[in-house]
Order: sequence, then structure tokens, then C-alpha cells
Amino acid sequence: MKFSGKWKGLADRLARAAKEEDKARRGVRIAAVLSDALADIRVSPILVGGSAVAFYTDGRYATRDIDMICPSGKDVEEIMERLGFSRHGKDYVHERLKIYAEFPGESLGATERIAVIDVDGSHLKIISLEDLIVDRLCAFKFWRSGIDGINVLIMLELGIADRGRIEERAREEDVLDALDYVEDVLEKSTRRKLSPAQASELLQKYHRRRNG
Repeated sequence: MKFSGKWKGLADRLARAAKEEDKARRGVRIAAVLSDALADIRVSPILVGGSAVAFYTDGRYATRDIDMICPSGKDVEEIMERLGFSRHGKDYVHERLKIYAEFPGESLGATERIAVIDVDGSHLKIISLEDLIVDRLCAFKFWRSGIDGINVLIMLELGIADRGRIEERAREEDVLDALDYVEDVLEKSTRRKLSPAQASELLQKYHRRRNG
């Protein structure tokens, strides 16, 4: 695909971002390019999912998927095609750069918040740490996702999230029991100096207890 003007600049930035070796920065750099491109149609996407986890945890969780909350439509599809993506169902794939993007929703929940971060001089919207923790708690409780239980544990371990707001949001989403359980595992993991595998095993007992 041939690019001209600003689209060549965006395509070049996207290629550089795809080569980023820092696991915490790869996702946000790619997302920042997509955000700048979508601004052409007055769309301001919000980074969520695994790439948001990778950013907040400084790369302790790695993913090649880019999930952004963004209105869908033909105009969005055209922007993505200009950048070299092709659509496969609900996913957009850039075969050459090995980028996989998805827009899983059009807006955040009514009580969810965003943060705005600077990425290479661009402003990128990202789901707040507290809401991301609750989102991953939902995946842990309702989808039985062990990796998301570990992600919650890692994000809580950072010690920078607003505990009161996490509790408020967890109550709204009916995952307060899961929050209490993961916090208990975090306390035991810290006190006993457990390995990640041991902490994961403790997390899995949550589901066995619920089903028991």
C-alpha cells in the first residue's frame, strides 16, 4: 500500500511502534498511532485490555493484542485500511507488522473513568487503573480466567490504585468477594514469599470453593 502526506508519517510511526521491544510501551505506542489516525474522523479511542495491563505493570504481562473502546463503522474501517490493516470478523490484522487490533465496545461503562498519558508527544486515553483491575476481576470470577487473577494480583501489588474506588466499582460489578480473595492471596504471597505458580494455585482455589 502506498502512503502520502500525513498517512505516510502515521504508517512509519506504526512500523516503529510495532518494533518496540519494551513490553510496557509497545501497546501504548501502537495505540497512540491509531488514536492519532482516528482523530481524523473525530474519534477518540480508549486503550483497554491486555495492553493497558502491560502498561500499568511495566511489562510484567505481555500481549500483542490492542483492544480499544471506539465507535464502530465504515469510517473506522477505512482509517484502519489506510494504515495497512485488513478486517477479519471483529478483528483488524496488520499482517506485515503482526499487529492485532479489536474494538470490543463503543463506550466505557457509566461509572468507569479514563486517564490520559503522553506517548511520544501524543495524548492517549487509557482506562483507569482502578477500572482495569475491576474489569480483570470480572474475567477472573465469571470467565474463570487464571491469568486475569494473576494480573489483578500484580496490579494491586503496585500499591498505587485507589482502594476505596476499587471496592466501590467491585461492588457495582458483583466481584467484591473476588477482590477480597485476591487481596488475601496477595497478603499470603508477600508474607510467605510464594512463587508465581504457588500464588496461581491459591487463586484457582477460589473457583473450587465457589463450585463446592
